[in-house]
Amino acid sequence: MSEARDTILARLESARPPAAEAPGPMTPPAEPTDPIETLRIRVEEAGGLFQSASRTDWMNQVRWPDDWSAMNHVYSALPALEARGVGRTAATDRELDCLDLCVLRAEFAVVENGAVWHVPSTPRERSAALLAQHLFVVVDTTQLVPTLHQAYDRIDLAEITFGWFLCGPSKTADIEQSLVLGAHGPRTMSLVLTRD
Repeated sequence: MSEARDTILARLESARPPAAEAPGPMTPPAEPTDPIETLRIRVEEAGGLFQSASRTDWMNQVRWPDDWSAMNHVYSALPALEARGVGRTAATDRELDCLDLCVLRAEFAVVENGAVWHVPSTPRERSAALLAQHLFVVVDTTQLVPTLHQAYDRIDLAEITFGWFLCGPSKTADIEQSLVLGAHGPRTMSLVLTRD
């Protein structure tokens, strides 16, 4: 038995590839010449809606999926928009299943792929982002990161218990190659870039 084992191990050893030099530091890809336009393209490629608005009046300048003032259940992490319905009163995550709209603020947006980095302030905020029909994420134009290389440099995992990249609405095409939106999360996602 040990002879067979030794033969197998010897063959594996003889098939080992030659030692390779350790890779050097990676050079990040070149930054896009027009980061905002590139971000818009990437967000739309992911199925999201890109919108630009002023910092002070963004709520009146964006296109909402429905009349947000008529929505009964809204979760908002931004003081400019008041939460209402189950977005304000939910005691459990299950109660958020009828949530119409969730509005969050991202720490930054990644130009190369249209994703935003978000750290939920509470576990309920994380659930609201997944259970709402429509997700709006607001990020300031000063918080654009060209590539994921720079994005990872900004994230300090020792300081957070949970964070995630959000990009576009929930989508799947597992069943008969038919694209379905909203199967595992929001049906729509809008990225709102605020500026002066």
